[in-house]
Amino acid sequence: MQEYLLKYLILHKNLTIPKVGVFNIESLSAQIDGTNHLLYPPSQVIRFKHEMVAPDRNFYDFLVHETGLDLVEVIKKLQQISIQIISETKETKGAILEGIGTLKQEHTGQLLFFSERPLEYLYPQVKIDKAISIAKSESMKQAPFKTQELEGDELREFLGQANDADGNDNWWVYALGLLLLGFGALLFYYV
Repeated sequence: MQEYLLKYLILHKNLTIPKVGVFNIESLSAQIDGTNHLLYPPSQVIRFKHEMVAPDRNFYDFLVHETGLDLVEVIKKLQQISIQIISETKETKGAILEGIGTLKQEHTGQLLFFSERPLEYLYPQVKIDKAISIAKSESMKQAPFKTQELEGDELREFLGQANDADGNDNWWVYALGLLLLGFGALLFYYV
């Protein structure tokens, strides 16, 4: 039944196991490593909170649908799994939840969670232009307490690159040309 725990967590980004706690999938945004000139892709991390919260009805319905068992049997099996997890956390290797991570119990009784290897290794880092890294580090030097990052026009202006939106936008010429072509086609067709 543990394989259904991972499936539910992936589908719903939230999993509550009775007497154990709550697992959440948190999305992390992309990050720039200015010293090595690398761009790290966005990733997802599994977080754990040791809370005594009852699972929602959707989780039970999901398990009933996936296993084909009735609700009473699903509740019994889930209780057995949670008792098994709690007992395994007291061992030295901890309770291993396939695809999710490992839970270990501290001497204080608090549960520690060690997530399995994140999927970052599937998405390699991207080498970025040195100018972008320099621009970011320069902006941080100019305003060390300000957390604003340069983007778009501000970054081009900082790097001294030309901006195409400085009044050289002649979109209306193309629109007028298309309008005249349309009228010409109508005249040709009807005349």
